[in-house]
Amino acid sequence: MTQEQIDGQRHELEEFESERSYKCPDCGKLARYMGLDFKAPKKTDATGWQKVQVFVESGKLFHRGVRSDV
Repeated sequence: MTQEQIDGQRHELEEFESERSYKCPDCGKLARYMGLDFKAPKKTDATGWQKVQVFVESGKLFHRGVRSDV
């Protein structure tokens, strides 16, 4: 992909995300979209959830083979 294509996809994603809300399938509260390839750690895996938090705060999404900085 060219940088122009990557930037275009990032812009489309930002627009899409700004208009959409997600709900947690377990509790129904608002959630964050993590990407198609996100696999949640077990609820009891505190270390795994800490890693997810760091990843989310970095502004990235889980997508196969694509760097997804947002």
